[in-house]
Amino acid sequence: MRYDEGLWEDAMKDWTLDDSARVWVHVANRRMTPDEASAVQLHLDQFVVGWQAHGASLAAEASVVHGWMVVLAVDERPQQATGCSIDASVSALKQIGGLHPRMADLDMFDRMAVLHRPASGCAWMRTRLSTFWAQRKAGLVDDSEHVFDTTVSTLGELKTKGVIPMGASWHAQMW
Repeated sequence: MRYDEGLWEDAMKDWTLDDSARVWVHVANRRMTPDEASAVQLHLDQFVVGWQAHGASLAAEASVVHGWMVVLAVDERPQQATGCSIDASVSALKQIGGLHPRMADLDMFDRMAVLHRPASGCAWMRTRLSTFWAQRKAGLVDDSEHVFDTTVSTLGELKTKGVIPMGASWHAQMW
C-alpha cells in the first residue's frame, strides 16, 4: 500500500508480478483516510490470498495507491481469471463499504470522474468528468495536468502509463 502522494514511480515499485499481469483499476469517490486505506488493504490482502478461478489459485496482488485507487492484478500465465473470479473481485470491492460504518459512502465504481493533479505535483483531486472537460475548455486545465488513466490493462502499462500528462491522454481528444 502506498498512501502518501509521492512519486508515481515509488507507488509502483513494490509490485512483484510480471509486467504482463492483467490489472483492474478502481478510483474511489473520495480519498480514504490512512486508517481506511489500511483496512481496505487488509481486506484486499485477505481476498487475493484465496482468489481462485475454477478451483485454481490466481497469482494475484492488490494495492491501495495514494488513498485514492484500488488496483487488482493477476498474472494470467499460470491461470487466467474467469468470469466467476472477476465477479468475486467485484464482490470483494463492493464489500469495502461495509468494513466500517464510516466507510459506507466509499464507492469504487463511479467511472464518471477524473483523478488528476497539476504537473507541479500538488495533491490529487477527483473531479466529475463533465466538470473536468468544462475546466479544460475554459483553460483552467492544460496539457501538462497529470491524469490517472484507468484504461490501462497490464501492470506494465500501469507503471509506465498510469499517470500521464493530460495532453497525451484520451481526455485531450475530447476538445
